[in-house]
Amino acid sequence: MTSPSLSRSGGQGFGSLSYARSRLYLGVSGVGTAVLAATGLLIFDIPSVGFATTTEQSVGRSMFAVGLFFALSSALFFLFDLLGGAWVVRRKLEAPLWLAAWLRGVAVQWVVWMLTAAALMCTARSAGVAATIGVFVGIQCLLAQFRGVLARIIASFEVGPAPAVFAEAAERAGIPLSRLVVADTPDEGFVGGWSSVLPRTLVVPRLWERLPVEALAAQLARRVAVAQSGAHLRGVVGAIAFNTLGFMVVQRLTGATPATAAGLVTIMAGMTLWAFLGVLFLPTPSRAAVYAADESAAATVGSAAVKTSIERLDEWQDDEATRTPNVERIFHPVPSRTNRLARLEAERGGLTAWHAHHLARHALWLGWGSFSAISRAVHCNVGRPALWAMLPGD
Repeated sequence: MTSPSLSRSGGQGFGSLSYARSRLYLGVSGVGTAVLAATGLLIFDIPSVGFATTTEQSVGRSMFAVGLFFALSSALFFLFDLLGGAWVVRRKLEAPLWLAAWLRGVAVQWVVWMLTAAALMCTARSAGVAATIGVFVGIQCLLAQFRGVLARIIASFEVGPAPAVFAEAAERAGIPLSRLVVADTPDEGFVGGWSSVLPRTLVVPRLWERLPVEALAAQLARRVAVAQSGAHLRGVVGAIAFNTLGFMVVQRLTGATPATAAGLVTIMAGMTLWAFLGVLFLPTPSRAAVYAADESAAATVGSAAVKTSIERLDEWQDDEATRTPNVERIFHPVPSRTNRLARLEAERGGLTAWHAHHLARHALWLGWGSFSAISRAVHCNVGRPALWAMLPGD
């Protein structure tokens, strides 16, 4: 696989809208549709009408009904995925290639949902509420632990030896080259990340070999700082805690139990609304961690290198230098490059024990373990399977 050539004019938006704003509106539409659908399911009590409400129905029949509903849910969002993956992108793939990638990604999500549903249903029927919550937490931990593996399965990217520039950059950043996994994917929004709960293996895109060595070193240095400060682990643990709290709240408010098919569909709708709350509120602490990681990287490789890396990566992604305060506050866990550069010059300090890196985006990925329909409908990854497990970041 060959990394794509990139240009700032490569993105295509709707009409006169910019690339970044087109993707934002597309994500808002997709998330809004998911929220409205979930709200309708709950208000009109559709799960209790269309699905079994007692444990008298066998696990097999219940899972068959739930599996059909999961498949229908994915099909309903196909239009948003089509626009987000085949139209409003910087580089269009051939239609068969995109469709194959989408089908593979949707299939993997369906399998994760089905395994999760089966585990929760069997546990709820045999061991009760406390054990069910424990299984839910365990599933969240497994998704976090095997994020790198699942990202590779979903995106089907190739892994190869690190180019020579990575060796020099890794030395400057203070990370052994052996801890890097270089992934080759055509999606320029892919930035990789630590692949498990504890930061042992770092996935990085081969595309970064086109960065100046100092900018590449800055990107690696920020990830080293995120790992060594505990910010990565806090982001993962915080996301698990957020989703687990939602799992308990939804059951409490709706009276649903994963022991029945109707209960699982109700929980899916409730967790979709809970994930929406996360989309609104979790970006704030996530932005704080990004600012702090910039400062920590600057302490290792210098502010000039960090500045270059911020500018280059933003050009490859949204290429949106500034945003209105409300748009950034609500929709963007990664601040605009103008704000990041201004904060970098202010030198307000690096990562501390209070920072949780990528809290918002870890919560979205781990939402696969709670049946959230929002997890791959946000503007940064809708229609782009390469970004479903490892979402775009800083």
